[in-house]
Amino acid sequence: MKVLIVEDDLATRKGLEESVKDHGGEARSVGTVKEASRALEEFDPRLLIIDIHLPDGDGSEVLRAARENDPDREGIVITGQGSIDNAIEALRAGAVDYLLKPLRPAQLEVVFNRLADRRRLETEVETLRGELQETGRLGDLVGRSPVMTQMFDVIRRVARSNAPVLITGASGTGKEVAARTIHRLSRRAAKPFVAFNCGAISPTLIESELFGHERGSFTGADKRRAGYFEEAAGGTLFLDEITEMGSELQVKLLRVLEDRTLRRVGGSQELKVDVRLISATNRDPHDAIKHKKLREDLFYRLNVFPIALPTLTERSEDIPLLAEHFRKLIEEQERAGVNGWEAKALEMLQAYNWPGNVRELRNIVHRAYVMTEGKTIRPDVVLALLPRASRSRRATSGKKPLKQKAAAGAPRKK
Repeated sequence: MKVLIVEDDLATRKGLEESVKDHGGEARSVGTVKEASRALEEFDPRLLIIDIHLPDGDGSEVLRAARENDPDREGIVITGQGSIDNAIEALRAGAVDYLLKPLRPAQLEVVFNRLADRRRLETEVETLRGELQETGRLGDLVGRSPVMTQMFDVIRRVARSNAPVLITGASGTGKEVAARTIHRLSRRAAKPFVAFNCGAISPTLIESELFGHERGSFTGADKRRAGYFEEAAGGTLFLDEITEMGSELQVKLLRVLEDRTLRRVGGSQELKVDVRLISATNRDPHDAIKHKKLREDLFYRLNVFPIALPTLTERSEDIPLLAEHFRKLIEEQERAGVNGWEAKALEMLQAYNWPGNVRELRNIVHRAYVMTEGKTIRPDVVLALLPRASRSRRATSGKKPLKQKAAAGAPRKK
């Protein structure tokens, strides 16, 4: 990457040149606004490192002009301790970061790492955007329906933030898949994604699992253990079925979110917490608050960015795409040579009511794959696997299913 350094102090300029080269970049340095204008044309840098105060002008204006000619250029500004306001103004002009004088190697290391993370994330987003257009997939989420297209846009936006996310949706709609996709698109993607189901662990053990414990803190605690918060350090912690957490532990979780510190069970040391929290529930959060299953103050901490996943009946046009997606995944694992569907079999899947949502569809596709003798999955195989009590009349009538247009929140047919 080409880097233009605009700094009037010769020693600082040379030091920055060496740092850029150490990070694999190609550097050119100048000391004035006039020289910078000429270098922009001749050198065409991707990144500018600019001192705000230059002998013949304002470094922020150099950056502004550089980005007007090429919006893809990025800038880092250099300022003194007493000029933070100038740095803020430079950020408004398009700078992505700033450095405080006197410059230190560790400071430069942090900034270059941030830029590398930013470029990696942008590349990942572009890759996934192309994949979405070609295959209807965003990460492990699949769909081309209007409701899912809108959902993908929301997920891409929230992934850029560190704000807590609360995902709601019926069982089987893919809440953990959505959480993993948000993590994959975030700046924390290189760090751990840790999932924890609050409803799958005994209430007496949840605190120890989340926060860890010290040796001897309770019977059986024969050694110190880090909790899920510590395991997810720098990454994302996904708390599924958050309303199944006891009220006393919800208070402790709220304190962790507010103070960004935790204390292991039986411990006295405060440990710093650096995780992005994504939580989920299949309950209506407001109903959970009403029935004392979720503290209202915790809800507002968790619900900074809400995402509501649609049921499968609300996106029925995605069912053939999902069914084929799952068939391909199963074929990659089992290699039985089942390479497609008969059209009528997909029509039957699309006509079914799917009370278990995407999870139920995935299981039915797997069973249909196993039961198939031949190259394609036939209608009779699908019909035998669909529970009779939940079949739509269209599934057995032989008629092509009508396009479903159920609104979000509409009651499911029984």
